[in-house]
Amino acid sequence: MAASNLPLFRLDPTAPGSARGYITAAPAMTSAVDQSVFPDLTHPHVAGLAMGTLAILPRVAFTSATPTAAMTPMGLIERVTIHHSGFPQAWTLDDQGPTAEHLEFIRRFHTDAPPAGRGWADIGYHFAVDRAGRVWQGRSLLYQGAHVRNHNQNNVGIVVLGNFDLQSPTPDQVHGLTDLVTYLRCIYMMGQMEIWTHRELADEPTSCPGETLMAQVRVFRGF
Repeated sequence: MAASNLPLFRLDPTAPGSARGYITAAPAMTSAVDQSVFPDLTHPHVAGLAMGTLAILPRVAFTSATPTAAMTPMGLIERVTIHHSGFPQAWTLDDQGPTAEHLEFIRRFHTDAPPAGRGWADIGYHFAVDRAGRVWQGRSLLYQGAHVRNHNQNNVGIVVLGNFDLQSPTPDQVHGLTDLVTYLRCIYMMGQMEIWTHRELADEPTSCPGETLMAQVRVFRGF
């Protein structure tokens, strides 16, 4: 479902209320919509956040579907885990329309019944970052994700679109991911060591998030 004219949610440090950590909405949006992305956005920890604008495309930008079953509440958010989408072919499209269709394909794969899909209640990730650096809302942060088996509790799942054993993230993609992770760290008071990757938490071996993205995660951590 392409929706190139949908409004974006924006974090603007110069706007009234931004020192309290609220996301100010694009024109014609209301503050009530902000909490559909960050439903517990009442923390005072983003004052002085050194970034310009974080724009998040709402879930309706790629799907009108709702979860197919009940999900486990998230509880206190304590860490972030970074993934790649990891399809066998590199993902090379930048435009918003094809990206929305790709995210809907991922959501359907996650929710379709086995053997065609995973049989989960919703897309497994809370956020996605595309090649243009856009951040997309996925599963609500009210609920645990389905992205690291046995380790989803209190864990925000972010997927970066591409196979980073075959390609490198774009500079815009790295910028969008960095802004999102920085913002989440500030809201939930997470240290650098609470930035994880799938391979580091998985009970079974995986290359996710791929070697070139893994190198960027090491940069986030400062080593």
